[in-house]
Amino acid sequence: MKSGAIPRLPDAELAVMQAIWQLDCPCTRPELDGLLQPAHGWGPTTVLNLLSRLENRGFVEKQRQGRGYLYVALVSRDAYLQSESRNVLTRVFGGSVKQFVAALNGGESLSTRDVEELSDYLETLKHHPGQ
Repeated sequence: MKSGAIPRLPDAELAVMQAIWQLDCPCTRPELDGLLQPAHGWGPTTVLNLLSRLENRGFVEKQRQGRGYLYVALVSRDAYLQSESRNVLTRVFGGSVKQFVAALNGGESLSTRDVEELSDYLETLKHHPGQ
C-alpha cells in the first residue's frame, strides 16, 4: 500500500479483509469461500472479484502456489481500524472525542462497565501516552 491514509473499504471488500485477518493469512480462495459463503452467500466468482479489487487497492497480494494462489494481507487489521476510527472521528464528529462518546451513550448503549473501562483506559493514557 502506498504511504498515506488508508482508504475506506466498501462493506463487501471489508468482509473479505475481515475473513483474511481471521484466517491469519496467507490463505487460499477456497478457505475464504468457506468463511464468506455461509455468512454472505457469495460464490467463488464473487470472492475472486472482491479479491481482485483488494489487490488493485493494495490491500492484498496474491502469491502463486501450485495451481492456485495464496492471499496475503498488506494492511493489518490494527492499521485499518486506526485509520477508519480517525476518519469517523473527523468526518462525523468534527474530531471531538467527547461528541463521539456522547453519541455512544445517547441510546443508552454505554453500560456502567463500559464507562469504567473507558475511564480506566483514559487514566492509563494520562500516565502512559501512546498506549
